[in-house]
Amino acid sequence: MRTLRIGCTVRPTVLDRDQPLRLLQWENMDGHLQLYEPLTQCVGAPPETAGRPESLEVLPFVAERWEQSADCTTYRFFLRRGIYSAFDHELTAEDVRWGWERSLALGTVGAWVSGNAGLASPDQVQVLDRYVVEFRLPHPNTILPHLFTVVVPTIFDAQVARQHTTPEDPWALRWTQTNGVGFGPYVTEGLTSDGSFRFVKNPRYWRGPLAYDAVDFVEVRDPAERWRALQRGDVDVAIELEVPEGQHDGVVVYHVPTTWRYTMGMNVTRPPFDRVEVRQAVALAVPYERIITEACKGCAKRMLSCVSDTIVGYTPAHHRWEYRPDEARRILQRHQPLPAVKLGYHDEVPALPIIARLIAESLSELGLPVEPALMSREDHSFVQFTKSVDMFLDEFGPMTVDGRYHLRHDVNPPLGGIFDYTGYHSAEIDRLLTAAFRELDHERMKALLAEVQRIALHDVPWVPLAQQKFCFGVRGAVIGYRWYPLARLRCRDLRPRG
Repeated sequence: MRTLRIGCTVRPTVLDRDQPLRLLQWENMDGHLQLYEPLTQCVGAPPETAGRPESLEVLPFVAERWEQSADCTTYRFFLRRGIYSAFDHELTAEDVRWGWERSLALGTVGAWVSGNAGLASPDQVQVLDRYVVEFRLPHPNTILPHLFTVVVPTIFDAQVARQHTTPEDPWALRWTQTNGVGFGPYVTEGLTSDGSFRFVKNPRYWRGPLAYDAVDFVEVRDPAERWRALQRGDVDVAIELEVPEGQHDGVVVYHVPTTWRYTMGMNVTRPPFDRVEVRQAVALAVPYERIITEACKGCAKRMLSCVSDTIVGYTPAHHRWEYRPDEARRILQRHQPLPAVKLGYHDEVPALPIIARLIAESLSELGLPVEPALMSREDHSFVQFTKSVDMFLDEFGPMTVDGRYHLRHDVNPPLGGIFDYTGYHSAEIDRLLTAAFRELDHERMKALLAEVQRIALHDVPWVPLAQQKFCFGVRGAVIGYRWYPLARLRCRDLRPRG
């Protein structure tokens, strides 16, 4: 059996992206991507051209095509025939419909994704025949094909998933947490004798034979030890490395762009961050380059907007925040006395403790006393949602490159923005984003998004610290990596050289 071994920080533990448990654990996303396939997908690119505009075009995937009404309120997706799960069931429109009904009922990630197109009821998703599913939107919208690249709501093999439902668990949450039941290239086998988590190939995968019979995710928590394991040949691929890009004695290390970034939010409902000028001073006090070199080990880049540069609609035209400590000090002096504040962070992401220290040292020296406050990831999420912390660090990003999705995700509570953690609200941003979602002309839509970025950067409820890169290494015998906006590994693409 030909097995691909991937060195990772932790093993996948929750394989269903519609479950809130360990939602942001990267390896859980990685596991999900091996099990499930989307209706549409970005065309992608090899590492050398990752993130260029031509790599962002959305194409049909398990749908062979789609049609939309002239007013962009009705979309019909025509499924490819002959796509089978490992359980020998053919993909049908009912599998798609059931996945949307499930996401909307659960009200978690898939429901939020669907809401970007105004999909709030399962009645808006209709099966027209075995291979045709129709989506009915409440207003004109061109975002729907982009949303389907996200892989959530998930397309399950509904026949199998339903076998594991109970009156207490009508959506099979318990079973799908650790079992894959999709139409993707792999299916779950579970823990191996050495403690790795194994996926085995779907023998009926629709795109043809896979190069690897199995994929093992091997837990190696320390990034330096993951690198050594890769060099020794204990693993074939290692992710989340802290190693310079390039060739290293038979190993190739790539740094590719992502939509994810490190941010620092400020609770605008609490002094002193209820004052725009204080928030602007904070943005001038951040040692951005030190964050990239010391905290991110070079696996990040400067952000010139509040969205990543891989996002459709991104513009650097309104960039304004650089490290200017003297200017920050002068502004903070005008607002003295300033209260001591706490900066919440968790340590499951290695960069965050270092970022917390660098920012706290800089601001404290410039006149705003900051105390880093370490907490569990669960507590960190709680204080964000309840707005019970002064400042917080986080890493997050959208799962699609559509700028409307990204900005709604971040800055627009009335439209469902989950970065309402800061308590920030702008009626003008509400208006602009509502117009952008309904604008059918691409250039006018981008102009609206540019204005949203200008306002968000001026009001700075959170500071964009650094745009993450996905840093991974492969032994020279493994080739085929293809970049898609999440940047993570799709093992279906990988193959041995020769």
